[in-house]
Amino acid sequence: MTVAPSIAVVVLATMAAQIASAMGIAIFPVMAPHLAQMLDVDASYVGYQISILFGAAMLVSSVVGTVVLRWGACRAMQWSLWLCAAGMIAGLSGQLWLMPLAAICIGASNSLAAAGAAHLLFRFGSARHRNLIFSIKQTGVPLGWALIALLAPWLTIALDWRVPLLAVLAYSVAGALLLERWRGVWDDDRDVHAAGRTNLLTGIAVLWRYPTLRYLGISAFFFSFVQLCLGTFTVNLLVQEAGYGIVTAGVMLSVVQIAGMTGRLTFGWVADRSNQAIRVLSVSSLIAAAGCVTSVFISGAWPEPALAVFYLVFGIVAYGWNGVMHAQVARLSPPGMVSVATGGVMVWVFGGILAGPALFAVAYRWIGTYTTTFGLLAVVALVSAALAAAAARSERAA
Repeated sequence: MTVAPSIAVVVLATMAAQIASAMGIAIFPVMAPHLAQMLDVDASYVGYQISILFGAAMLVSSVVGTVVLRWGACRAMQWSLWLCAAGMIAGLSGQLWLMPLAAICIGASNSLAAAGAAHLLFRFGSARHRNLIFSIKQTGVPLGWALIALLAPWLTIALDWRVPLLAVLAYSVAGALLLERWRGVWDDDRDVHAAGRTNLLTGIAVLWRYPTLRYLGISAFFFSFVQLCLGTFTVNLLVQEAGYGIVTAGVMLSVVQIAGMTGRLTFGWVADRSNQAIRVLSVSSLIAAAGCVTSVFISGAWPEPALAVFYLVFGIVAYGWNGVMHAQVARLSPPGMVSVATGGVMVWVFGGILAGPALFAVAYRWIGTYTTTFGLLAVVALVSAALAAAAARSERAA
């Protein structure tokens, strides 16, 4: 007889699936120089790889809710891990024409992992600690990136470029097989007729039908916009304009990522304790806007400790929103539609990921400096703060 797992097991399992997807994404930019040399292309091609990956994630997000309802959340996470493994196999082929396929597999993996996790955490987690539980799971994203950033270059130099991909492949396969242990209990609420009641636009339609969810969904676009721009252009700002070395710039980017993990846990805890989760999101965006404005004044005259403190705070507020956002979408979703609503909000999240860095780059070419462009990014942060505030007002009025 299968025994229902504790919430700790559910959190660890969902976090593990999130780590796999994050490692699958991170391995391409982290290993770009080695892969480019092996494939005989310029390292900048990784930009196309990442665009294909998140484009696929955005498209797949529209159907993941149906997958979870029809086949179960645990099965969705298993498929997420199998797709991550398939992406690594495509990468191991060493064939340029298979790299887009690897990106598509990893993008789909990311969407399935998010929807399956949201369903399970909402079902088995307590309402009292929901924001923190979702935030713990979301730390798997920066953790996966950090693991690949630390281990992949070392394994490549010490052994071979294929070893990091093999490590992610083995991790994914092991995770998919292990999840089968709990599938009977976790997926006992699956509905074989769900596919007949949903379609490609159901997730987006659910968000649009409810004003509070609508505001949160649109705000997620702007939250992810700011987050991705901070992660993408920090090194360029520090090296090309502020005059810092590449090592110092890399350390500051690491500070941002570590701060992101800290921010997700902190915001989850604060949201649970204050019972004002949506207001926490709004305040975090206001502080992020202040961080964008402060970036205008960054120069080589800043002492490195002061710069580190700044990026610690900026990273906390720019990255800390994700877990609370997922928890609130789950809380406000119609009964039985957590995975569908999560898929809908992920469309907005991946939209921001796709559009943010590209629009920032266009603005930079027009403005001419990274510092001023970051100042302009404050407008985006203020929009997300205003939308979160509108969501809070909408909930109070309901």
